[in-house]
Amino acid sequence: MLDFNYNELKNQLMAEIENELEAKLKAKADADADADAKAKVKAENEAENETDVQVKEKEFHKQINKQLNYNFITQKQYQGQKAENEAKSDAEAENKAKADAENEAKAGAEAEAENEAKAKADAEAEVEQEGGKKK
Repeated sequence: MLDFNYNELKNQLMAEIENELEAKLKAKADADADADAKAKVKAENEAENETDVQVKEKEFHKQINKQLNYNFITQKQYQGQKAENEAKSDAEAENKAKADAENEAKAGAEAEAENEAKAKADAEAEVEQEGGKKK
């Protein structure tokens, strides 16, 4: 029969098992390192995307604020012009009403003076006619 050296066989088996375990541990460590690296890259990408979104939102809000400011300023200018035009129109209407009243008063005074002059002329003519009848 063959004589086996069980201790040597045992040592060889133990060495093979240890090598396999080391290989599995190394593979697991490599896989964990890869997973960590992928997770890190993914986290960086997500952070970058979030930053991009925040920058885009900030730019969007900035544009909205610019538009609102422009609209506000335009509206204020329009209101100012409208108020100025209304004040101008009111002043013109007031001046026209005043001028019309003055013209009416002047026309009334002229008509009254004309009527008085006519009445005086009529009275003088009547006096002359009566004076001519008496002679």
